[in-house]
Amino acid sequence: MLGKKAVAILQTDAAVCGGITEWRRIAAMAAGYAIPMYPHWFHDLHAPLVAATSNARMVELFSDSQVLNFRELLDRQLDFKDGRLMLHKTPGLGFVFNEEKVRRFAIDPANVWMKIDG
Repeated sequence: MLGKKAVAILQTDAAVCGGITEWRRIAAMAAGYAIPMYPHWFHDLHAPLVAATSNARMVELFSDSQVLNFRELLDRQLDFKDGRLMLHKTPGLGFVFNEEKVRRFAIDPANVWMKIDG
Protein backbone atom coordinates (compact mmCIF):
# COMPACT_ATOMS: atom_id res chain seq x y z
CA MET A 1 0.00 0.00 0.00
CA LEU A 2 2.82 2.39 0.87
CA GLY A 3 4.78 1.68 -2.29
CA LYS A 4 1.69 2.19 -4.44
CA LYS A 5 0.78 5.42 -2.60
CA ALA A 6 -2.61 3.87 -1.85
CA VAL A 7 -2.93 5.28 1.69
CA ALA A 8 -2.90 8.73 3.26
CA ILE A 9 -2.61 7.45 6.86
CA LEU A 10 -2.00 4.15 8.62
CA GLN A 11 -4.26 3.20 11.50
CA THR A 12 -2.18 0.26 12.69
CA ASP A 13 -3.11 -1.45 15.96
CA ALA A 14 -0.17 -2.74 18.05
CA ALA A 15 -2.45 -5.23 19.80
CA VAL A 16 -3.20 -6.87 16.44
CA CYS A 17 -0.22 -6.29 14.12
CA GLY A 18 2.35 -8.22 16.13
CA GLY A 19 3.04 -6.03 19.14
CA ILE A 20 4.99 -2.91 19.92
CA THR A 21 8.12 -3.89 17.98
CA GLU A 22 6.16 -4.60 14.81
CA TRP A 23 4.12 -1.39 15.24
CA ARG A 24 7.40 0.57 15.47
CA ARG A 25 8.68 -1.16 12.30
CA ILE A 26 5.50 -0.23 10.45
CA ALA A 27 5.74 3.36 11.73
CA ALA A 28 9.36 3.61 10.55
CA MET A 29 8.41 2.28 7.12
CA ALA A 30 5.50 4.71 6.94
CA ALA A 31 7.80 7.60 7.90
CA GLY A 32 9.95 6.75 4.87
CA TYR A 33 6.89 7.43 2.72
CA ALA A 34 5.86 10.52 4.75
CA ILE A 35 2.69 8.73 5.90
CA PRO A 36 1.41 9.55 9.41
CA MET A 37 0.31 6.98 11.96
CA TYR A 38 -3.07 7.30 13.68
CA PRO A 39 -3.24 4.08 15.73
CA HIS A 40 -6.53 2.30 16.15
CA TRP A 41 -8.25 1.46 19.45
CA PHE A 42 -6.54 0.83 22.83
CA HIS A 43 -5.24 4.32 23.72
CA ASP A 44 -3.60 3.01 26.91
CA LEU A 45 -1.24 1.06 24.66
CA HIS A 46 -0.89 3.56 21.82
CA ALA A 47 -0.49 6.90 23.65
CA PRO A 48 3.11 6.18 24.73
CA LEU A 49 3.91 4.89 21.23
CA VAL A 50 2.54 8.03 19.60
CA ALA A 51 4.55 10.19 22.00
CA ALA A 52 7.73 8.36 20.94
CA THR A 53 7.06 8.26 17.17
CA SER A 54 7.81 11.25 14.96
CA ASN A 55 5.18 10.50 12.31
CA ALA A 56 2.38 9.56 14.74
CA ARG A 57 -0.27 12.22 15.19
CA MET A 58 -3.26 11.24 17.32
CA VAL A 59 -4.65 8.48 19.50
CA GLU A 60 -8.17 7.19 19.11
CA LEU A 61 -9.91 7.55 22.49
CA PHE A 62 -12.88 5.64 23.84
CA SER A 63 -13.76 7.49 27.02
CA ASP A 64 -15.74 4.70 28.67
CA SER A 65 -15.58 0.94 28.95
CA GLN A 66 -18.62 0.28 26.81
CA VAL A 67 -16.50 -0.17 23.67
CA LEU A 68 -13.13 -0.92 25.21
CA ASN A 69 -13.89 -3.06 28.25
CA PHE A 70 -10.41 -4.61 28.18
CA ARG A 71 -9.25 -1.48 30.03
CA GLU A 72 -11.12 -2.74 33.09
CA LEU A 73 -8.23 -5.16 33.62
CA LEU A 74 -5.66 -2.38 34.07
CA ASP A 75 -4.50 -0.99 37.39
CA ARG A 76 -4.98 2.63 36.23
CA GLN A 77 -6.37 4.65 33.35
CA LEU A 78 -4.88 7.54 31.42
CA ASP A 79 -6.25 10.93 32.39
CA PHE A 80 -7.91 13.03 29.69
CA LYS A 81 -7.59 16.81 30.13
CA ASP A 82 -8.29 19.68 27.71
CA GLY A 83 -8.42 17.35 24.72
CA ARG A 84 -5.15 15.60 25.59
CA LEU A 85 -4.25 12.28 27.10
CA MET A 86 -1.85 12.64 29.99
CA LEU A 87 0.85 9.96 29.91
CA HIS A 88 1.79 7.99 32.98
CA LYS A 89 5.13 8.94 34.56
CA THR A 90 6.20 5.34 35.12
CA PRO A 91 8.44 3.22 32.85
CA GLY A 92 7.10 1.26 29.91
CA LEU A 93 3.45 1.67 29.06
CA GLY A 94 2.75 2.99 32.55
CA PHE A 95 0.28 0.36 33.66
CA VAL A 96 0.14 -3.23 34.77
CA PHE A 97 -2.73 -5.66 34.78
CA ASN A 98 -4.79 -5.82 37.94
CA GLU A 99 -4.35 -9.45 38.98
CA GLU A 100 -7.60 -9.56 40.95
CA LYS A 101 -9.61 -8.39 37.95
CA VAL A 102 -7.81 -10.76 35.59
CA ARG A 103 -8.66 -13.66 37.89
CA ARG A 104 -12.29 -12.55 38.02
CA PHE A 105 -12.59 -12.78 34.22
CA ALA A 106 -10.42 -15.90 33.80
CA ILE A 107 -12.13 -19.05 32.59
CA ASP A 108 -10.50 -20.92 35.47
CA PRO A 109 -9.54 -18.32 38.12
CA ALA A 110 -7.44 -20.88 40.02
CA ASN A 111 -5.29 -21.45 36.94
CA VAL A 112 -4.28 -18.01 35.67
CA TRP A 113 -1.33 -18.91 33.44
CA MET A 114 1.04 -16.18 34.61
CA LYS A 115 1.59 -13.90 37.54
CA ILE A 116 0.53 -10.47 36.34
CA ASP A 117 2.25 -8.07 38.73
CA GLY A 118 5.75 -9.51 38.67
